[in-house]
Amino acid sequence: MIWKVILIVFALILVGFIKNVTRLLDLNKNYNFLGQYTENYVKYCNNYLGKGIRSEEENKLYIRVLSDAPKAQRLLINSGYINYISLINTVQLLRNPPPFGGEDFEMLYNTLVMQVSRINELGENTRKETLNPIILLREGVQFFVTLPISLLYWTGLIRYSTQYKLSNNFFIKLINFLIILIGFVSAIVTIVLGWEQFKELLIKFL
Repeated sequence: MIWKVILIVFALILVGFIKNVTRLLDLNKNYNFLGQYTENYVKYCNNYLGKGIRSEEENKLYIRVLSDAPKAQRLLINSGYINYISLINTVQLLRNPPPFGGEDFEMLYNTLVMQVSRINELGENTRKETLNPIILLREGVQFFVTLPISLLYWTGLIRYSTQYKLSNNFFIKLINFLIILIGFVSAIVTIVLGWEQFKELLIKFL
């Protein structure tokens, strides 16, 4: 029985490790994309905003910034600084900026910079957590606890923002904590007393 407990714990840690590595790869990909998008946005603002220049280079850069805007916005969903309409509208106004709308372009730039920094920080934290077996155990348990919610997202029944909110609410975290606590205590008692004694103790308790 002790080996079964150890095997289950090891399997949960392995699942947590795979989950963290996958998250780290996604964060690196998002960091590179949003960093490049910010660079293109700044380049357009510096070279063409309010100058009335229309050229092949300007058109290519404008199309790139405009076509990548939806994906960039999805990476800003959790920033809390901007909504979908304001980002899309701001980008669409790059060729014809209003006389007194400069603060919108600056706000978008500030938001992009903060989100790039936030993704980089999340990547660093995830990299550190990947070396911590306790955190990996927590992530492994959380994977199975939130699996029904993830299935709803994978099948397209809910959006990513809904999945994120449901997976990170207090109730889900409490269940995750209780499972880890009960599992940890059970493992310690089983190792110390042995499975038969633990089973007898559990029957008496119940």
